[in-house]
Amino acid sequence: MIKEELKKYIAEYGNSHILIHSDILFGFKLKFENKKQFLQQHIEELMEICSPLDIIMPSFNYDFCKGVPYDIKNTPSQVGTLSEYFRKNIATWRSSTPVFNFSGTGECPIPDNYGTIDPFGKNTIFEFLHKNKGLLLHYGSGFDRGTMLHYGERISNQLIYRYDKQFSGQVIDTNNVIHDCNLIYHVKPKGYNSNYDYTDFKEKLKKENIFKEYKEKRTQIMIGRIDKITEQILICLQKDPFYFLDNDTRKWVEAKYKEINRPFELSDFE
Repeated sequence: MIKEELKKYIAEYGNSHILIHSDILFGFKLKFENKKQFLQQHIEELMEICSPLDIIMPSFNYDFCKGVPYDIKNTPSQVGTLSEYFRKNIATWRSSTPVFNFSGTGECPIPDNYGTIDPFGKNTIFEFLHKNKGLLLHYGSGFDRGTMLHYGERISNQLIYRYDKQFSGQVIDTNNVIHDCNLIYHVKPKGYNSNYDYTDFKEKLKKENIFKEYKEKRTQIMIGRIDKITEQILICLQKDPFYFLDNDTRKWVEAKYKEINRPFELSDFE
């Protein structure tokens, strides 16, 4: 039943691409004999459901921030076994952005970019999905595992509680050419608990028919429209720049903001 509902949703709202965040423990219940078959079956199910859209999955790896070069061909994904299986066995491309890179089917929809890079800014997968009305599918993963909020924060010009920090390193492209890069990463304040609460926002999206949620025993799947989700993120931040923070985080952030009367900067915490 869930599969058919997803197909209907994709047929009605799908454009060209779908971004999938995954946690296979809460995906479809499948019979399998080994790990490879288990992962392959999940991918086959997703490709059938999402057809004819091209699939994009995160292949994030945070080691660039520790001084490790990002090798587009060989650096593994650190955000789940399914994303790594997809990267190695299914994907036809991987983006050049350190840390927040993606892999996908079809042709890469954004150009390779080196030098100074804002992973949530112009010419990124996030901007492409927003402008081209991509879909967002949480396959077993919670809504809090998504990254579209960080894109919304960046383009909102309402970001107070994170600050930019640059990480310098190297990117090795698919031809083994080495590029020097600076990643502009808007980070959480060092030394402070900083957490989000998506509960109200998720319910708002469901109420306005922007996001659908399907559950059946352990299986939990959510799907929505990225342009509409981003639109709502911007509306919420415009009304209340602290909207997405949980209560404990909001208390200290508002107090700090009142004290300094400006968005946070690196020198405030590091």
